[in-house]
Amino acid sequence: MAKVNTIIDYDEEGDVLYLSKGKKVKASIDIGDFIIDIDMSNFVAGIEILNASKNLKLSEDQLKELKKASMVVTYKPKYIYIYLVMQFKKTEKDITIPLTIDLGHNFTKSRNTNFATA
Repeated sequence: MAKVNTIIDYDEEGDVLYLSKGKKVKASIDIGDFIIDIDMSNFVAGIEILNASKNLKLSEDQLKELKKASMVVTYKPKYIYIYLVMQFKKTEKDITIPLTIDLGHNFTKSRNTNFATA
């Protein structure tokens, strides 16, 4: 199986955090300040968080120090649940993002992705 190139990108000027699995994106779904990228198999390929410091309750300085993150997406009929664990220089923070979007999955399944900065 080919290695997936994950991406962590924080734009300080726009206060936008982007986490991506590096997969081809079929569609993007906007839900307020959250943009969910969907891959060709209808699974989450990435998430873009606008106004990231406000929405994640983190300072911009913390987001600049983001070193690693993991994202667990649980798919259930009619909704998904995104759980992020972010590791900074000195701390770690758990963040949950429940989103009501139907991706057509009629089962419950979780997928885990780890991200790291270079």
